[in-house]
Amino acid sequence: MVKNLVMKVRQELFSPDFDIVSLVPPSPYDIAWLSMIPNPHRGSDEPLFKGCLDWVVEHQTTGGFWGDDDHVPTIESLTSTLACIVALATWDVGHDAIQKGLAFIHASTEKLLEDQNNSFLEWFVIVFPAMVELAESKGLHVHFSHGSTALVEQVFQKRQQIFQMHRLVQSGGQQQYCSLELMQYLEALPEAYDINLNNTLLLCQSEEDELLIQSPSAIAYALMKTGRKVFLSKLNSIVKRCGFSVPAIYPMDEDLLRVCLVNRIERLGLAEHFLAEITSMLGQVYRIYISCEEPKSKEKHAMPLQLYKDSLAFRLLRLHGYTVSPRKFCWFLHDEDIMVYIEEHHEIFLSAMYNVYRATDVTFRGESDLEDVKEFSKRILEKETLKDSKNLVGPTSMNDLQDQEGSMNELEALANAVERWQGKGLDGHGKAIFKALKDFVDDISWQFFKQNGYDIKSSLQDLWHQTFVSWLNEAEWSRNGHPLSIVEYLQVAKSSIASQTILLSAALLLDTPPGLEILKSPQSYPLTNSLMLLTRLLNEIQSYQMFFNSTNAYDSPTKLLPGINKAIYDPLKIDAHGILRKDKTKSLASYGKSQTTCVVKVQGNLRKEFVAKPSFGHEVLSLKLRTPTIFTTFRNSKVCIYSGY
Repeated sequence: MVKNLVMKVRQELFSPDFDIVSLVPPSPYDIAWLSMIPNPHRGSDEPLFKGCLDWVVEHQTTGGFWGDDDHVPTIESLTSTLACIVALATWDVGHDAIQKGLAFIHASTEKLLEDQNNSFLEWFVIVFPAMVELAESKGLHVHFSHGSTALVEQVFQKRQQIFQMHRLVQSGGQQQYCSLELMQYLEALPEAYDINLNNTLLLCQSEEDELLIQSPSAIAYALMKTGRKVFLSKLNSIVKRCGFSVPAIYPMDEDLLRVCLVNRIERLGLAEHFLAEITSMLGQVYRIYISCEEPKSKEKHAMPLQLYKDSLAFRLLRLHGYTVSPRKFCWFLHDEDIMVYIEEHHEIFLSAMYNVYRATDVTFRGESDLEDVKEFSKRILEKETLKDSKNLVGPTSMNDLQDQEGSMNELEALANAVERWQGKGLDGHGKAIFKALKDFVDDISWQFFKQNGYDIKSSLQDLWHQTFVSWLNEAEWSRNGHPLSIVEYLQVAKSSIASQTILLSAALLLDTPPGLEILKSPQSYPLTNSLMLLTRLLNEIQSYQMFFNSTNAYDSPTKLLPGINKAIYDPLKIDAHGILRKDKTKSLASYGKSQTTCVVKVQGNLRKEFVAKPSFGHEVLSLKLRTPTIFTTFRNSKVCIYSGY
């Protein structure tokens, strides 16, 4: 069975006829723009790329939006849906689909914008307002909910700030040339800005007369505005290569696709079945990697993908034994302007910085650039994780507020906010907890509504309010020193454990969800009452054991030795003839002699064995994936390798 599946994948992904570009998912937004282009030979009565219009008609999800295949709307779904309904309105087709799309925009904009936590990416800030304005110009009334109006206005204001930063001026001023960064969003630049389009587009061609614009939607707009054959030729080549499933970027970097494919195969734990294919692909990647020490282009708009590719390629190549220099992706450390740009626009560099950080796991002694880039990428990633950590919610964060952070006034204010379901007046921890709780309830309610057709938000709000009231009662007892009977304590403690709140919230997403009555009074039902009681008693027993039966292993000279010995192996011994000698594993106590070692660690959800061979004359390890063991050390090398999942 496994052999048959491997053979099938090998035939599909690694046959000579396979086009690696077909792995790239289609972009509904760009397909919509191609479908808007009129056929110059038949007036304006039909589209030039009718197959793109057919794709738009056929690929609306049941939720009324255009987006990824998993049918879960994202921030990209807003711009894609607006572009698709504009395309349908342009050719006066798909009237029902247009109404479903408008209904999705009305119902989902608030939640999708709130999920961004006021950190809107530049592409969205530019494209979303433009699509709203284009839809209005086509006679489509884009109606936003009352709660989303302020957020939409904020996006429009940020767009204006971006245009001011790029020094675009409105009509009447001196004509402006767009920067190459903004040229990628050419279709989204307002007509109120007087841009010398023909001259600007000439600036965006390389010495080989190739277009530097990689956005099919921008090329489609340029064709409609100028009629130049170079744009028509470009779009025809895209459709010829990709069919009507047009990607968001073209041409695609095929080396990037190969690197991503190898990375995905290894992360899935399937590398042992495709060793020859991985070796072949990495050989192609290596030849490109060493062809130049630094990337040829350092255009800012291309930097995120370039850093992503080079850092991932470096990590994979070094893990597979290739001698490669980190200079290929560490060059920006020596350009202060670029480093400032990355920090100011860190949202678009998150994936790149994550791969840069992982690449530093494969570090040799003396590679100072890798040490520096590790600190820089870590700082960028921490910006995002610290921002997201403010939105953590649940019994743990509430207990922390109850036990350590909050005054009784803060706790009462938070409980009252949950009762009103209005966070006005909250600040600090209380504001963060309420915001995250609201997002959580909105998400569960929305998914439940899509599955079952009716709203349960008010019932979920009541369930959480009961839990917050029980937490407030416990805080009052604790601070007042109020003595309690077992019965009195358990009446409140069963609710404050919050097991019913967590379980019932998750159960609402099952195929057969619980009834609304159990949400209103979970303690009235034997099953949930038993759950609440048992989890509370278990919590109390474990708390007792923790405080009265615990020991500190760090106070003992021997307590930690068994665990440490599991992670330490003897260095491999190689004699004068280069033959490997095997020695028995030593305990921690035997490590008294000073020696230079190389520790190879494999961290992640799965542990894989690496057959590792020292490379004589170079501080390089050749690693090939095999079957299970753990850690190994070598003499005469200094490297720490982590293969994380």
